[in-house]
Parts: sequence; structure tokens; C-alpha cells
Amino acid sequence: MDVQTKYGAGQNKVIGGANQKKIVESEEDIALPELNPSVPQAIQRARNGLKMTQKELAFKINERPGVINEYESGSAIPSQAVLSKLERALNVKLRGKEIGKPLK
Repeated sequence: MDVQTKYGAGQNKVIGGANQKKIVESEEDIALPELNPSVPQAIQRARNGLKMTQKELAFKINERPGVINEYESGSAIPSQAVLSKLERALNVKLRGKEIGKPLK
């Protein structure tokens, strides 16, 4: 029985190649999505209206309190999943044209 081992098999190593070169060459200015400026204010108003702390809201949507802080300060990179959970927990729209309005 002859056992052949493949180069780099069973190791958690990245072996440089054409794909790595493409990634390095394509790292120009990649624009990250940003929060609409009215979203942090809408989150704060809705949370304060429900008399919740950031920690309580984070617990309710199963996220870290730091995530809520980032969204309220406007420094978060928006995630549709987190925005959806915030919308349901606060009963307010945070995406689209009607930001800050109650959900139907």
C-alpha cells in the first residue's frame, strides 16, 4: 500500500498563488457601506421611548452591548441581520425611505 501526500495537505496554511496576487492587486479603494445618518438617532429615540438601556436592547436581540453602542454612534458597518433584529425589537423602520416610522 503506497500512501501519497499532497503538498500542504492537512495543514492550515495558505499557499500563495495566482488568487493571492489578484486579491493584492484588486485592493484599491473598496467602499464599505455606511449607516444612513438618521438611523442612529432613530435607534436612540425608539430605545429611550421604550425606556430600555443599551444592555437590555442588546440582550433582547442577542447581540453584544458594544454593537448597540456602535449603531447608536454611527460607527457600525451596517448588517441587514442586525438592523432587522433592531427593527423588530424597537418596532421602528431602520431601512428604506421611512426611517424612524413605526412598523405596521
